[in-house]
Amino acid sequence: MTTRTFQGASAAERVADRRSRLLAAALDVVGERGVGEFTMTAVCRAAGLTERYFYESFARREDLLEALFDAVSADGLDRAVRAAGAVPPGELEARSRAAIGATTTLLGEDARVARLYREAIGHRELAGRRQDTIATFAALLARLIAEAHPELRAEDLQLTTTVLTGGVIDAVGFWLDGRLDADVEALLTRCARLVVAATEQHRTESARPREER
Repeated sequence: MTTRTFQGASAAERVADRRSRLLAAALDVVGERGVGEFTMTAVCRAAGLTERYFYESFARREDLLEALFDAVSADGLDRAVRAAGAVPPGELEARSRAAIGATTTLLGEDARVARLYREAIGHRELAGRRQDTIATFAALLARLIAEAHPELRAEDLQLTTTVLTGGVIDAVGFWLDGRLDADVEALLTRCARLVVAATEQHRTESARPREER
């Protein structure tokens, strides 16, 4: 079977390019209008594509919103993993700060991404994905802790890191909204030190005989 090409691009490549354009335009629309006013028409106009090409990749506007949120979350997690990976495993405070700082920088530097994430909590389809993102980041944090303290197992840290991650994300949201009287350096330092403090508490509790816990 042959694949028809146009200007050197195959049909599959053209579909992928149009999908990327729709995702990029969707982020612009969210930044301008917010999740509540997000429409297929606005996205197609911003992407310079007809609705025919929208339906080529997405069945509903919610499908595009979900794909956009997934892409942004994957980018944030990748940044966090790479930032933490640049710090030696034994330096838990520095690794935590690097991971949290990478995602905070993304949110702080791109108002479109920040708006998408803040407004996701009130959107039926995106709220669940936001929870999934929290769980994924909590799992990363558990891995960083376990790598710094091999006597701990990442799977036993789920409660600790979920509480930490939820608190960090809300704190970052307050900071983005200007509701925290702190600069980003102070915010990151406090968050990283909370990770260390919670880890030490977890280590202390884990060392006790089970009947004393």
